[in-house]
Amino acid sequence: MTPRLSRLAVPVLAAGALLVAIFGLMVVRLRTELRAQIRQQIINRAADILQPVAQRQLAEREAALAGRPAGPADLLAAVLASAKQEDMLAMVVYDAQGRVLRVAPDSLLYADLPIDEYLQLLKGEAISHYDPDFPLNRYFAGVGSPAHAQRTPVLEVLLPLHGRDATKIPGFAQYYIDGRSLAAELAAIDGRINRQTDVTLGSGALLIAAVILATWFALRRAQRTLAERNERLVRANFELALAAKTSALGQITSHLLHGLQGSVAGLRAAVGDRGAPPDWSAVASYTARMQAIIQETVALLSDASTQASYELTGRELAEIVRRRNAPAAEQKGVALSVDGGFAAALDSHRGSLLCLITSNLVQNAIDATPAGRRVTVALGHDDGRVTVAVADEGTGIPPELRAHLFEPGRSGRGGSGLGLAISQLLARQIDATLALERTGPDGTTFRLTVPMTAS
Repeated sequence: MTPRLSRLAVPVLAAGALLVAIFGLMVVRLRTELRAQIRQQIINRAADILQPVAQRQLAEREAALAGRPAGPADLLAAVLASAKQEDMLAMVVYDAQGRVLRVAPDSLLYADLPIDEYLQLLKGEAISHYDPDFPLNRYFAGVGSPAHAQRTPVLEVLLPLHGRDATKIPGFAQYYIDGRSLAAELAAIDGRINRQTDVTLGSGALLIAAVILATWFALRRAQRTLAERNERLVRANFELALAAKTSALGQITSHLLHGLQGSVAGLRAAVGDRGAPPDWSAVASYTARMQAIIQETVALLSDASTQASYELTGRELAEIVRRRNAPAAEQKGVALSVDGGFAAALDSHRGSLLCLITSNLVQNAIDATPAGRRVTVALGHDDGRVTVAVADEGTGIPPELRAHLFEPGRSGRGGSGLGLAISQLLARQIDATLALERTGPDGTTFRLTVPMTAS
């Protein structure tokens, strides 16, 4: 078991133990309450049997007296008629004031009606007491000795006596009943309740243990799954980072090839066919342009491989754009204007790619602008973003090409159509956006927006 799983086992086992403890306490509490209710119902059963018998006997005596109130003799007769049970040990009859009228048998030594029980009887409520260890020698004469007390289960029942009029209580009856059969019955009920409690506790504990065990295995499986997914995520992040770097290098290389394509074609045209005199000034211009493109790309690749980092201010960026594109504009006879510049700085990676994208846009603008016209580059800085607007004075982009400007193979000048597609890919490398701002017969403007910091 790994340390991580061991640490997980402690809270799982603690939770399981807590659940078992809570379940056990709930079962024991319910068992106690249920046992108390059942015992009390069984203890009250004798009162429920004796009271109707005594009341019926007293009501019959009252009927025989033709409406006269029942006297002590009538009470004695009613109690004696209701007490004909083999397990009856003794009985006491009290009058309405709680005074003793009759005790049977005479060996009963102690007869008294406590005040709290007397008040309860006056309300018409029966009272039952069960004593599993009743001392017979204290209540009955001739039973055992004070040194060797004889004890047995006894049920004591107190009843209010009334006839047909329940509001008139002429007296009370107290019964002492042998409780050995009751004790056996209560013991049997306790045994059944205890066995049922044990079964419930055992099955509940087993069920909780099964749930905890299943939870444990599920947590282990989930933890292994999470660990595997985390490992795959780390590997995927590494592969994505590697792919991003590879993509950036590939796009820089594409920029190099795209830039060289036009220069090589121009160089071949300047050299001419065999027998024709070469245009050495054009050769020198195309060669210088090829050299600048190669140097620029090599510098970018070197920075990416060595992770070199420095800063380029807005003024430096404007000067780099002007210096790189001035020869091509001069050769075409187009005036190049690079305006703006700012004091804020971009890191070298973002600044270099901004220059590459801007150079592509400026080259396209020079190609689209007739001789004698102007190409304008405006750099700005606002709200944490650098904006570059490249505007030409050409004839605009045909409507059928506007929806596919940034797709390879879409060109209005007979080229490969890779320039804008490469620029768009380079822009995404630095979280920038490249969009066509306007186009028409008086010219076209592209706008590049670059955030100052990487997201």
